[in-house]
Amino acid sequence: MRRYGSIRGAGVSALTTTALMLIVVLPFVLFGGKSLSSTAVIFLINVTLVIALQTFVGNSGILSFGHVAFMGVGAYVTAWLTIPPELKSNQLPELPAFLAEARWGFFPSLLAAAFVSALFAAIVGIILVRMTVNAMVMATLALLLVMYSVWLNWSTLTRGSSGVFGIPRETTPVLAIAVAVVFIFVARLFKTTRIGLQLRASREDELSSAALGINVRRVRYIGWVFSAALMGAAGSLWSFNIIAFDPGQFSFAMTFALLAMLILGGKESVLGAVVGAAVVGLVTESFSRIEQGVSVFGIELPRITGTVQFVIALLIIIALIWRPDGIVGRREIEDFIPPLAAWLRRSQGQSEDSASQKLTQSPEEADQGSSSDFILQGTGMAKSFHGVKAVAGIDIEVKRGEILGLIGPNGSGKSTLLNLISGLTNLDSGQVLLAGRDVTGQPSHIVAQQGLARTFQNIRIFPHLLVVENVFAPPRTTAESGHLSLKQLGLLDLRFTEANTLSYGMQRRLEIARAMGTQPSVVLLDEPAAGMNHSESDILLSDIRSLAVHHGCGVIIIDHDLRLIMRLCDRIQVLEAGKTIAVGTPTEVSSDPVVLAAYLGDVPIEINEPAQGEISLAAKEN
Repeated sequence: MRRYGSIRGAGVSALTTTALMLIVVLPFVLFGGKSLSSTAVIFLINVTLVIALQTFVGNSGILSFGHVAFMGVGAYVTAWLTIPPELKSNQLPELPAFLAEARWGFFPSLLAAAFVSALFAAIVGIILVRMTVNAMVMATLALLLVMYSVWLNWSTLTRGSSGVFGIPRETTPVLAIAVAVVFIFVARLFKTTRIGLQLRASREDELSSAALGINVRRVRYIGWVFSAALMGAAGSLWSFNIIAFDPGQFSFAMTFALLAMLILGGKESVLGAVVGAAVVGLVTESFSRIEQGVSVFGIELPRITGTVQFVIALLIIIALIWRPDGIVGRREIEDFIPPLAAWLRRSQGQSEDSASQKLTQSPEEADQGSSSDFILQGTGMAKSFHGVKAVAGIDIEVKRGEILGLIGPNGSGKSTLLNLISGLTNLDSGQVLLAGRDVTGQPSHIVAQQGLARTFQNIRIFPHLLVVENVFAPPRTTAESGHLSLKQLGLLDLRFTEANTLSYGMQRRLEIARAMGTQPSVVLLDEPAAGMNHSESDILLSDIRSLAVHHGCGVIIIDHDLRLIMRLCDRIQVLEAGKTIAVGTPTEVSSDPVVLAAYLGDVPIEINEPAQGEISLAAKEN
């Protein structure tokens, strides 16, 4: 898994989170006696379980009811490998010989549990990741029910409802702390990998992710398997502490407890998993005493069964109303320590500056290798919706460094045409060639990986990711190209800003920067100047022109701002009712009688052919 971020940053964040956790835990372990030490161990085990769940749920945005099944796999694998052979011969006489004689230690069993859980997840994940998000959620619930039935009825391996016993109690406070520290570090590190970033991008906007070249199914699959491996290891750790269990412990009660920790702490944060485990642990420890009956001023109060679950459920309701992102929200530990956050950002910024220096290609050099051949060709493209022809046999072509404008009345097929080119919508007939390669019928992420990037009519950034994370999410983006695109679009100083806090105009620029970071051969811009005033659109015009020249890519742009289109574009293609009615230079199109009658009318159009030396103000400044 390639990184987009810093291992050092992930390590420092993980160590700081660990330090916070140890501040809470160590007093219980060192001075709390056997009872409180045991409570601390349970808390640490819960941390590993909820972090394993968070790795998938928090990063993908897909709720999973089935992860407890992987916990069960890990626990049973540990039981098969560690229960003394003499006990296994009585409990599980029909075990295969290699399991019946096995007597593994703590760490080998932990790794085996992780491996078997990952293997199981890999098998079921092939089907699950092909589902829609809602269907996948329901499928994870079905998985939990199926596995509970398996544990209950496959007595040869599980002893059914009688359960298994005799697992060595090896989960000491030191081992529990060590495993929890590893989990925190691994979870934070996964978040900084390119896969982790792409998984979070798919959480924000699946359509936009695919259009940028992200294979959404693939990243979900990897996240699912990786998370299951962690869950299996956590289940192993849990079994080494509880030493005896039955299928009933891998059911809704455990699922509810883990989801409660995740929701209360903050499901999109590793720190949130730790905080959530602490909150639920505190509630459980406090209110379980009420369930057992307490005395107040000498008066024995009646036992109230279910108090713990009631209080936790109440806290969840309160959190969902007033704190839907959880106690810590999306923030990690460094976000609460400004000096640490500043240091980490300076460190990342230095790395980016170093990477950007490797990109020395000038605009002139970019043009040297360009050919006069068309970089994109679409022929005979057609698409109908419910019998209505949205696109009826359109041909389109664009050269390297050329800007082609698409104009026409609403409903003329402009946006549909871009969707057909980018693979978001399947052609009924026709062909699309990108740099000479036939991409007809390819999924959008494959087309994007071949060198096509696009923006959308309605802004589709990843709102809860940082600006820099938005730009680095696509698989084609490198450290050099990502840094350069941020610089060219005037976003470098805002790169550590959450995207949804940017102004409207800056969000538009972010979309373009994200597209240009992929080093595209062709860029499709769908109304990039929508909502901008003349001053803002003029700056954008200059930016697009300079980007096309610098990168040597073809640009197809749709915009209702005819003033911008006429000044920006080398050629203009006019559509009406899904057909092309004119193609030519701005001067030719603006004087075409057919175009005047169909679209332009008598409205005067300002035409200023773009000057050769016209460059972006943002590019000048940076």
